Amino acid sequence: MNTRIRFLALLVLLMVMLACGPLVLPTPVITPVPPSPTPTTTPVPPLPAPTQQPSPELPTPTMVAELSTPTAETSPTPVTPRPAAAAHFRTGDAVQLDSITMKSRSEGWGLSGAYVLTTADGGQTWREATPPESFPSATKNQAYGAFLDAQTAWIVFAEDRLIPPEASVWHTTDGGRNWTLSAPLSHQVMGENVWAEFAVLDAQNVWMMVRGVYAGAGTHFNHELFHTADGGLTWTSLDGQISDDYTGMVFADAKFGLRTLETTGAYAPGPPAYDVTTDGGANWEGRELPPPPEVQDLFNQYPYCETFQPVLLSAQSIRMLVGCFDYYDPPKQFTSYFYSSQDGGATWQTVHLPDKVQAAHDQLIYFGLNHALLLGHDMYLSTSDGQSWSFVRTVYWDGQFSFIDSQSGWVVARLNGQVALLQTSNGAATWTMLKPTVKQ
Repeated sequence: MNTRIRFLALLVLLMVMLACGPLVLPTPVITPVPPSPTPTTTPVPPLPAPTQQPSPELPTPTMVAELSTPTAETSPTPVTPRPAAAAHFRTGDAVQLDSITMKSRSEGWGLSGAYVLTTADGGQTWREATPPESFPSATKNQAYGAFLDAQTAWIVFAEDRLIPPEASVWHTTDGGRNWTLSAPLSHQVMGENVWAEFAVLDAQNVWMMVRGVYAGAGTHFNHELFHTADGGLTWTSLDGQISDDYTGMVFADAKFGLRTLETTGAYAPGPPAYDVTTDGGANWEGRELPPPPEVQDLFNQYPYCETFQPVLLSAQSIRMLVGCFDYYDPPKQFTSYFYSSQDGGATWQTVHLPDKVQAAHDQLIYFGLNHALLLGHDMYLSTSDGQSWSFVRTVYWDGQFSFIDSQSGWVVARLNGQVALLQTSNGAATWTMLKPTVKQ
């Protein structure tokens, strides 16, 4: 009983103390609060240090890994030159060229199927200089190339009319004796035929347009444009899309470029168009040409009026051909104009070309600011920057021309399935046939 009384007394006393707690507890509660900010704030200053110290260091290992991995692990060959492929031809063999690009009166390059050749005697004899490409068996291969000078060239190959998506570009700086392979392009161009076209600015800056064409409900073109700024070791994809049929591409400098184009399919008549870029090919702006002042309705008179043969004397000084023609191939009715601009395309001067000129087939070559040749079945010369043209001569073959000055030129001529290499030393007035052979 006494025990229960004591327990009840203690319970009452505890309840009284709890009831009086608010008067006593503020002190214990306040007492720990001041230390609380100290432990909370004390760790805070060190936290930014660990976060900030690694930050400047992280980009370095990340960038090094990204740059070195493709070279060391994926493709060690881009920086390792390899000797040219073993000779296919024997000394004394006749060689038939598909195209020729001369760089002086004696030195130049030629392509024959999958074979790359060089000459040091004006096209009389040729030395093999083909990159050591590995081809699948039983494929028909074709080389496409660009040539800066007698030592510097870029080559890419097609297999059975298609440049493979994983294709790489070969580059030489010693006349084709050794070649360096780029990283794979990984292009996305499709078609029944996929080929490459180049625009060379200097030893570092080259543009390559991989193009494809396929037939469906009409003829369709697509492309992917690549640029190298390191001489061909790496190629950057700039743009790619379903496109018109580009007829030419040139660059005045590392930023300004121009593409002429031909529309495809049965479209309504319209102004001829061209594209310009001011950022090195990443973006292109479409522009239209005005009609000649004396024939304001010219573009409504023909189903097609298209642009061809662009020439950039500078980013402001532009030349090109405009051809208007009917639906027939070859056309039954056609007319051609020479367009020139001195203000980057803001205004244009036009010259009606001689009646036999077909802008869609003729080749315009400039020498300096005033001297130009217009080469086709009928050849013409201008010494007035295209403002007037004088007749040179008529030929009956089709040709791919290469001139190094206004007098010295070569052509791979074709007639009825026959191919010949011709040379002129008087500005296309007369042509002499060469009989090119291999000299290893």
